[in-house]
Amino acid sequence: MAPHKQAFVIRKRVAYPAALLRLVYNRLQGMRSLIQSISLPYERYLGALLRGSFILAFIFVFGFPAVAAEKSAEETKPAGPPQPRIIEESRPEALPPRKTDPSWLSYQEGQKLFAQKRLGESLLAFKKAIDERASLFARASSDIDAALATKEAARAKGSLSALVRLLALRDMIPQDYEALHEKAAGSIVTEMGLIRESSPTDPLRGLIDAALLVGEEGGLSRIGDSLAELKKAAADFSKYPEAEFALGKLYLAEGEARLAELQMLKARDMSASLLQPEDRFDMLESLAELYKARGDLNDYEAALREIADSSDLFATKDEYYRNSMERILGNRGFDTFMKLFRVEQGYPIGAYTKLGELYLDAGRPIATLYLAAAANACLTRDISEIRVDEPGYEYSGLVDLASRIVANRDMATYAIQAHLWKNLVLLGESLTTSGDRDTARELWTIVAKMQKSESWGKKAAEDLSRLRR
Repeated sequence: MAPHKQAFVIRKRVAYPAALLRLVYNRLQGMRSLIQSISLPYERYLGALLRGSFILAFIFVFGFPAVAAEKSAEETKPAGPPQPRIIEESRPEALPPRKTDPSWLSYQEGQKLFAQKRLGESLLAFKKAIDERASLFARASSDIDAALATKEAARAKGSLSALVRLLALRDMIPQDYEALHEKAAGSIVTEMGLIRESSPTDPLRGLIDAALLVGEEGGLSRIGDSLAELKKAAADFSKYPEAEFALGKLYLAEGEARLAELQMLKARDMSASLLQPEDRFDMLESLAELYKARGDLNDYEAALREIADSSDLFATKDEYYRNSMERILGNRGFDTFMKLFRVEQGYPIGAYTKLGELYLDAGRPIATLYLAAAANACLTRDISEIRVDEPGYEYSGLVDLASRIVANRDMATYAIQAHLWKNLVLLGESLTTSGDRDTARELWTIVAKMQKSESWGKKAAEDLSRLRR
């Protein structure tokens, strides 16, 4: 190597560390404020330098300003189109589902207190149930309205399942939704429950809560897949006719007949909201008894006819069937009548009985049809009970069936509750007014034998005695 080049190298090797140290010191002084502003302990790096940790200090001095400069350049460069960012998914904890309808618990408490004759406390419990139901379903209606206000609602075209799917795809990636949809196996209730567990955002969460609440109250089969029916059901269920009717009975127990009537009529007008639609007929029977107690027989008859006319037998289209029943009973007797006709509906039995008794007292021949229908409906139920254990059983005559009823405790109890023996006795009395004494004698003989020591057995024996005179 040439001497002048060799001397330069030697000077460079000797001078380099000193120059570097001066550069490091100057940089540290210049960066002190920056270091302090981001809470980095400047003393740590200076101590590292003094202890000989030259590499650490070198990296900080030359590396950090470069990173800072790069960041500063990014912040100052002109904004371009937004770039997609990959964000790690972070789901909040699942929200608890809306609690079960509390109004039912208040209603049950009211019923218990009413049975204990604690009328004041019972009144408060029933009113609380009404208020709770109204509040709960007002929220459900609001949730449904919010879901219907979304742009996805127009695309759903009135379908609940379609709207749930479209709203779910706003919160979930398609693959996750499809996996969940497959797991639900075609059940919209199951699918909504699975989506609810994933903590969906509003308005999907509110829609699911409202739909599941309506399903819990009356079953989603009632609304099908219709958003309009869901909205209607939520509005219907905001009323509590069962509790309103219970208030009517409570007022009646307190001797407030007029107030009780108004309250019962209010409950009847809410019958579309009943959990069990058949409860409407219990309301009408209670109203009928209230009218009878005050001597208003026209309203009494009208309330009972409303029950009877809702049945299949007394629908207008079955007039020919009814006429056939009455003709067969009069011409061929009770056993043939029972073999040829069946009255399957049981709920109108009470109304049939009371109407038959009312018309019999008024001397109206139509009493026969109502009393025959009541007896037939009761015996039809007993035949069904027997066939549970004896599938091949066929009605062979009233004597045999009546014997089975008396021998079976459950059927005997039901016969008394459904006024079977009363209906048979009164049916015989109605038949005698139209000249059919043979069928009347047959009925009274059976009742007198089967219910010898009971009131209607004694009444049948008295009727037989008069018939022989």
